[in-house]
Amino acid sequence: MQVTDQFGIKESLDRIFQLLFMSTNLFSSLELQNKLCLLQMDEKNNFSESELKRLLTYFLDLIEYFSHERLQMIQDPADSSRYALTGGI
Repeated sequence: MQVTDQFGIKESLDRIFQLLFMSTNLFSSLELQNKLCLLQMDEKNNFSESELKRLLTYFLDLIEYFSHERLQMIQDPADSSRYALTGGI
């Protein structure tokens, strides 16, 4: 059950909760360097490649929903657990 169904809150607030939950549970660090947002995946996550891809796509969709910008997520070729967000940040 989504938060909106249970507590009758607005959909945008439900998306904020989802973004916060994913940010704190999916990533071990979020930092800004040279106008790039760098995301480090939490090593404790035991997601399959397909699950991880779906989660990252949904995370990106949530950020785009709030920023109204088209963004790209790029995986670091040297470290598969590190990603960079580029675009309107």
